[in-house]
Amino acid sequence: MKKKILSLLSAITFVFLLSSCSNDSEIKTADDWKEKYPDVYATYQANADMSETKYGGSVQVDYLEEYPNLKEFYDGYGFSKQYDRARGHTYALEDVLNTKRPKAGASCLACKSADFVVALEKGGVDVNVMDFDEFVENNPDMSTISCYDCHMNDVPSLQVTRSHTQKAIEKGEIPTNADLETITCAQCHVEYYQDPETKEVIMPTKYGLETDDMLKYYDEIEFKDWEHPQTKAPMLKAQHPEFETFHGSVHQQAGLTCIDCHMPEVEGEDGKMVKSHHWTSPLKNKETLENTCLSCHAGKTSDELIAWVEEVQGEVYDRTNEVSDKLKVYIDELALHIEKGDLSDEDKAKLQDIHRKAQFKWDFVFVENGEGFHNSTSAHKNLDEAEALIDEGMEILDKYK
Repeated sequence: MKKKILSLLSAITFVFLLSSCSNDSEIKTADDWKEKYPDVYATYQANADMSETKYGGSVQVDYLEEYPNLKEFYDGYGFSKQYDRARGHTYALEDVLNTKRPKAGASCLACKSADFVVALEKGGVDVNVMDFDEFVENNPDMSTISCYDCHMNDVPSLQVTRSHTQKAIEKGEIPTNADLETITCAQCHVEYYQDPETKEVIMPTKYGLETDDMLKYYDEIEFKDWEHPQTKAPMLKAQHPEFETFHGSVHQQAGLTCIDCHMPEVEGEDGKMVKSHHWTSPLKNKETLENTCLSCHAGKTSDELIAWVEEVQGEVYDRTNEVSDKLKVYIDELALHIEKGDLSDEDKAKLQDIHRKAQFKWDFVFVENGEGFHNSTSAHKNLDEAEALIDEGMEILDKYK
């Protein structure tokens, strides 16, 4: 616990020191550190690899084709135009530049390039609202996620570089038992929204990290990402809440951080062990399982460990699809009555609120990149709550049959 508190204090201290750090110098990327850290550089380059696990991976999959219900869930929003599975970190900038989804502003680059981070610090919050394409045109040499994002130009120290994370720390919204190693990853692996006017990236964590906490906050500020064209409900789009999901999990409570599973020790060319910077599922490499999962789960073989993880993920996967089908039926039924105009004002508002909340809870699980394993208890809880809301809504709609 002492280590965790000190880690958070270090992050808080960094918030106030950030303005004094020298960002005027050129951003150092992986290529700039290649000669000094060749073995680490080699592991970073492995992020270009695209491979799969049973329920996840970095192979680009068209989610709209794989999961047809999404076309209706995201109807009227950018994710109904294109929604592909994310590739490795080295593709982050390329993929956001090429997506068919419209961009609200330059802040869509907040987690894709350190060049935006530096521009934001120099130019202030107004940089967020700049036209996305104009910002890209004015910064043709932007780099994708690399060393600077976690270390700035001070390898090997960890740094909190994202302003939305810094502000959440300042406001006391990051739990005090969160390690700096996890916070560093959480800079991008979180739920967030863009302010409708300023386009600033903000974490909705005023009341906590659970979906109900976020819904309370979103309702309080009357925020919506878009209005669903069929149900007219004010909708929310979850992002990639790995940090919120991992917090409170068995592994987090045991004192583990993101790097314990996703940055194992690997042997370099000179025989020395280095931290892998290939941020991917440990299930992809049986050899590295010895330095991740099996360092604690010593009673299992690699195959047994993988089978166990896939069983946990499979249960979440199946449950996610079950609730997805129920949600689609609900949306279809609600949309029919919205078109008919036969709902009372009270029931209409209640049913639209159910759509908003049930879909957010479902989406929170669907978009989370642990495929249910980061915290299966939380995943099932959100899916159960989504289903309960849908059932409540269907009972109301039954009155109009």
